[in-house]
Amino acid sequence: MAAGDTATAGGEVRRRLADSPGRYLRHAQVLWRASRRWTALTTLLVLLDAAVRTLLMIMIGWFAGSVAAAVRAGAPASDAEQVWTSLVAVAAVLLLGPVLQSLKAVTAARCSAAYLAYVLDLLAEAGVGPRGIGHLDSPGPAGRLRAVADATKDWSFLMGIDSTWSVLTSRLAALGALVLLLPWRWWVPLLVAATFVVLSYVFLGWISLAFDRLLQTTGDQRRRAGYLRGLMLGTETAKEVRLFGLADWLGETYRSTWTEAMTGLWRARQHGLGPVLGACLAVAAATGGALIMIGTDVVAGAVTLGGAVMLAQAVLRLQQFGQLGNLSSALTRTTSTLNALAELRRDLGLPAVRTLPGSARPAGSDRGPAAVRLDGVSFGYPSRGTLALDGVSLDIPAGQSVAVVGSNGAGKSTMIKLLCGLYRPDRGAVRVDGADPAADESARSRVAVIFQDFVRYHLPLRDNVRLDADDHDREVLQRALADAGGAGLLNRLDHGWDTVLSHAYDGGTDLSGGQWQRVALARALAAVADGAGVLILDEPTAALDVRAEAELFDRFLEVTRGVTTILVSHRLSSVRHADRIVVLADAADDDRGIVEDGTHQELLARGGRYAAMFRLQARRFARDDSGEDPR
Repeated sequence: MAAGDTATAGGEVRRRLADSPGRYLRHAQVLWRASRRWTALTTLLVLLDAAVRTLLMIMIGWFAGSVAAAVRAGAPASDAEQVWTSLVAVAAVLLLGPVLQSLKAVTAARCSAAYLAYVLDLLAEAGVGPRGIGHLDSPGPAGRLRAVADATKDWSFLMGIDSTWSVLTSRLAALGALVLLLPWRWWVPLLVAATFVVLSYVFLGWISLAFDRLLQTTGDQRRRAGYLRGLMLGTETAKEVRLFGLADWLGETYRSTWTEAMTGLWRARQHGLGPVLGACLAVAAATGGALIMIGTDVVAGAVTLGGAVMLAQAVLRLQQFGQLGNLSSALTRTTSTLNALAELRRDLGLPAVRTLPGSARPAGSDRGPAAVRLDGVSFGYPSRGTLALDGVSLDIPAGQSVAVVGSNGAGKSTMIKLLCGLYRPDRGAVRVDGADPAADESARSRVAVIFQDFVRYHLPLRDNVRLDADDHDREVLQRALADAGGAGLLNRLDHGWDTVLSHAYDGGTDLSGGQWQRVALARALAAVADGAGVLILDEPTAALDVRAEAELFDRFLEVTRGVTTILVSHRLSSVRHADRIVVLADAADDDRGIVEDGTHQELLARGGRYAAMFRLQARRFARDDSGEDPR
């Protein structure tokens, strides 16, 4: 590696060293906020355990001294009694230690569970907390979010939480040893402890750099390597991998991609080791010198044999001020993950550490339908060079049903995402009931949408219609499913509303495409009971044939009469019963934005773009029905 790279790596290590106290303080803050009771109780047990370890050194020294006194020629009987007394004391302390450690293991497990839940809350808020979904579409934030999420799933993350208490116990026990050594020669234990502290500090800075780079600088290549590995192991790709002979190519590409991803990390680990090795030499010299001085004092008669045993134990205990092997490494990895999460949250405009607020389901609203307005809206995705929408304006009065049609790429789904507040327009304004859904939570809650790729939750039917529903919602659920044409579905499920809609679970079942459509429609209708004033269907029926889609759209318009509804479809025959149809042109066309607006009959009579598209589709469907080749 070049000298400049070495200097950069050294600078990063120094930055990690300066940042270490803040990382551990944040870690402690999360522990305390996650569960104050269990954290306080575990801390008390840690203090007692450390005290017992210090007391054990004293007891062993006393026992060694009493044995030495008892074996002397002509020793009185009282010395023999002292041997047994000290032995009982050592045994009692030895028994007390495991009891405290067992209790600490129980309380530490509760702390770890609460900590993990707290961090997952922070992670979830990083995904759903920011306004819109732009951060999920951007490779940078999205990649960092996935890297942190993957790190929290690793066994070492949970091990690092558990290691907190072992590390703290060891540090406090080392502090007890330091106190025992101070009356002997105060400067010797301070010197030995200082070398161990320096070793720990330097090592943690070096290992933190390695973990941070693992989370940040190799994300794309590591994800690609993981994707290639998944192709070799997944059941969905198994047939093609074998039929097309892709196994060797995938294996070789996976190896080269993984190697490329890790090369930078391996190189970074080679640098910053100089200070670590230097600290190791200093530790060896200081510890060896302290033990030699104890031996010299014993020979000179300045220290008894029992005192020497206690001092030697204390000197060796000082090493717990230093690097504690896997315990320290796991804890450092946990703090690195938490630090990466905190930095991501700050970049997304969220507090570094905060509990995900409880989200109460909105109560049923009688506010009725909402008015919608788009005023000169333009928007372009960062990854594309052209605008998806350019200068689109549209007014939808409350209670009107509007169909949005146009060619592929005209920006229909983009317009819906802007209306839902998932993105903020580059220019212009979007309003629902006069408020911006991208900035106003109440305006965003007034919009319910079913997208083409609506979610099929592997949850009970009840939760698929309305999440967090309870027995008090049964009437709303029944009405929504019946209005969606799914009343018969409920009777065919073995466990009724409690049936999990997935074959992956015992007693669960999967649904056909049409049945899923009815469940999704019921979800939209249930949203009306929760206060939604605008219902949107963004091509959720694209997988159905034209007649099934037309029937579902007609039913939707019938049961939502009086509610502001927006239907998006590329099949014009399915939306002809809407109160109004608007035709959206591609932003690259000379005629951009909404080029036609009217009822189905009005637009046919006008003989424009809509009429041409409708007649073209009608002829194709007619040929399909007659058995002719539609081409």
